[in-house]
Amino acid sequence: MRVLVTRPQPGADATARRLIALGREPVVLPLTRTVPLDPEVADAGAADAVLATSAAAIRHAPAALLAAIRGLPLHAVGEKTAEIARGAGFDVVNAPFADADALVTGLPKRLPGGGSLLYLAGRLRTGAVQTRLEAAGFAVRLAEVYDTVADETAFADAGARIGTRPLDAALVHSAYGAAMLSRLNARPDLAPRFETMRCVCISARVAEALEQPLAARAVAAARPDEAAMFALLDTAG
Repeated sequence: MRVLVTRPQPGADATARRLIALGREPVVLPLTRTVPLDPEVADAGAADAVLATSAAAIRHAPAALLAAIRGLPLHAVGEKTAEIARGAGFDVVNAPFADADALVTGLPKRLPGGGSLLYLAGRLRTGAVQTRLEAAGFAVRLAEVYDTVADETAFADAGARIGTRPLDAALVHSAYGAAMLSRLNARPDLAPRFETMRCVCISARVAEALEQPLAARAVAAARPDEAAMFALLDTAG
């Protein structure tokens, strides 16, 4: 099974290694890349706790900002985010939340008195986490520490990287990645290689971001993690 890996680096190579271990043939083509931003956050260390919903938020946060908040407890979404945060010297509170929904419903139970939260986030986001936590009584300060942009080099090299053989499946980790995959599918020189390809998406929201005809062949993971995505590969192709 040839599986297209569309997520940005360094995650793309890690995903490829997992696919090889499962006997799949990865085709690594990161359609997006993350770039650091340098937000101005006054008195960042005055927050009661830090939120991180992706590992990229820790990787790309400016060193000065990390130094100012490293002594604060950190609430994470996902095991990878928690692992990167611990490696950066943070005290990650309890087990990480499974997804953003679990965070916004579970955090008020962890912090029943509310409080001030510093949210390390990407520029591309739905805004639901901040809105729902503020509705629950938290004061949420936003620090946009990274952005996600199209990887134009990957688009230019797509034909050579994919080759002439058809693809059986594509792993799609974000709504923006889904939009970029749809853009790639619109190219007449590449569309024939995608004709029977199944899109395995990390969530229903990501699947909804695909355009036709890819959307008709999309499936969404039961949980927003790669283990759940990989479980769907047996039904793909």
